Amino acid sequence: MTKIGILGKTIVKKGIKIYTIIKRIIAILNWNIPTADRLIKAEFVISKLTSNPKFPLPYPANITTLAKLVTDTHDFDAAIVAAKNKEVGSAESLRIADDLVHMDLISIMSMVQSAMDADRGNGIKIASEAGFDTKKESLPGAGHAEVKRGAEPRVFIAFGDGPGYHDWMKSDDGGATSERIAPTRGRRKTERDLVSDKRIYFRSRLVLKDETYGEWSAWVSEVAP
Repeated sequence: MTKIGILGKTIVKKGIKIYTIIKRIIAILNWNIPTADRLIKAEFVISKLTSNPKFPLPYPANITTLAKLVTDTHDFDAAIVAAKNKEVGSAESLRIADDLVHMDLISIMSMVQSAMDADRGNGIKIASEAGFDTKKESLPGAGHAEVKRGAEPRVFIAFGDGPGYHDWMKSDDGGATSERIAPTRGRRKTERDLVSDKRIYFRSRLVLKDETYGEWSAWVSEVAP
């Protein structure tokens, strides 16, 4: 099964809003099925994507085109017939055709996943209308962030999840646009000189020892005092 995905829950704890990611919606492609069923799956995705207003043509430059998927699926169909007739070289041709369609579908699924991530509340519907299945997967290590007003005016104190270095982002519009802000050695982040009566959003992620990162937390917000 090829997986490429978030549902959040809001908890109010002592007056502080904590947004914690509890599940991840992932588009999946089960390719561990008989060859004939793989062909049916590819044709089903084509039928779902054709004239789909959620995914208008042309697709992004880094995504397999629908036309290529159609062509490769036709070739896959022909390769299946040739293999059934035991034509010379048909086994290898079938393997290559199978791989091409599989890679096409994975590429297109990544486009579908991006649309799901941009509209998380409708992720399952978006995937279904594109011909893909979904799975809810636990998101280990994502943790949560929280934020509260500081004792002084125009000051916020944000807290990441877990000890160690944290990477931070700040946004004025709920994450539509954002900026990286200075990392911290621990989980506490203090931001000063904010605009009073304006809602500010923060999120964080752990900086891991191997110089990789944990998952970003969901955005947390508060109105600057």
